[in-house]
Amino acid sequence: MLNIMSNGRIPKKPVKQRPDINHEPVSPERGRKLILEHRAWDGIRVLGHLDLSGAAHLYQLPENLTSESLDITDCVNLTTLPPGLHVTNWIELAGSGITNLPAGHGFVLYWRGVRVTDEIAFASHTLTGQEILNIENVELRRVLIERLGYETFLQQVGGLIRDRDQDTGGERQLVSIPLEDDEPLMVLKVTCPSTGHIHVLRVPPYMRNCHQAAAWIAGFNNPDEYHPVVEA
Repeated sequence: MLNIMSNGRIPKKPVKQRPDINHEPVSPERGRKLILEHRAWDGIRVLGHLDLSGAAHLYQLPENLTSESLDITDCVNLTTLPPGLHVTNWIELAGSGITNLPAGHGFVLYWRGVRVTDEIAFASHTLTGQEILNIENVELRRVLIERLGYETFLQQVGGLIRDRDQDTGGERQLVSIPLEDDEPLMVLKVTCPSTGHIHVLRVPPYMRNCHQAAAWIAGFNNPDEYHPVVEA
């Protein structure tokens, strides 16, 4: 019957095409573009350092991604690393949404260029401000202060008030925290006029008054040009 219907030829079953997964490796620039445009495939191989820093809209990475090193700095919505991720050298994860990794993950971790342990990266809240002050490694101490949070650090160790004035939120203070073998940590303490929440914002140590510090935060190099109607 089949021979008759096919003029003597038995029709073959259609062959299911396998997806092409043997893509050639891509350059770091192309890898970044493909991933940020959500066009990367599982198993993508990036030749070199993959820089995805600042990609706040990035929520996931391709499975079985391979690269020599990986920078996910400030990828705040990236909360997990994909299955099968292979990074030859290191991962920079400062400011990302990654809050933990499975035990024995094997990755070398960095935070703003400083090599860190899992405890520093994910459990720095277990340290106190005074314990951080006693750490001799200057770069590691800077990382730990950032991880603990400037507001908490200021609450725990105190500081020297260099200037105070008033804005729409109430009193604001320019506070200096001396650090051994390092420049002082200078912060501007302000109150949000709409929520009443206190914010502690780091500013350069050469700031001399609150207005100059607020102008710097707003992007003004010349504080005389900074005249906001409402400061938030």
